[in-house]
Amino acid sequence: MKMKFPFSLLALALVVSLASCDKDDPKKKSEEQQQLEKLTSTWTIQSAVNDGEDRTEEFDGFTLTLGGSYAENNTYNYSVEGLRPNPSPWPASGTWKFGTNKTTEIIRDPATDSEISVAYQVTDSQLTLYFEVPDAGGWPGTGRIEAVSGDWVFTLTK
Repeated sequence: MKMKFPFSLLALALVVSLASCDKDDPKKKSEEQQQLEKLTSTWTIQSAVNDGEDRTEEFDGFTLTLGGSYAENNTYNYSVEGLRPNPSPWPASGTWKFGTNKTTEIIRDPATDSEISVAYQVTDSQLTLYFEVPDAGGWPGTGRIEAVSGDWVFTLTK
């Protein structure tokens, strides 16, 4: 009977020790690195909706490529191919970085007149982007007008 208590205490100490070692593992990827790995790909348009109106046909063959080399708080690159309306809610290329919540927000074209906060949801095969293009005055010198202003939802797949 006396042996059960010390054995239980030893087993508990071992479990706590192993659990704390996992948290300090230098090989464990940061949240940003994990999200970058999910996002880095070429994504193909499935749908484009602007203020509730389906505008997918204006983006025939549209692909969005997200990429870059990981570094904490880094800025990464994007580029688009295929048809885009003119004016377009998407520049041909630019930069992006993670927002405050790395699992749900990116900042497209940070520190520029075209900066936009983009909410996102990503799985292994699908990326959904939600953003608002401001009225004509929101992007100085770019010629974007009411045709692209409003709320956008892009659904893309690998």
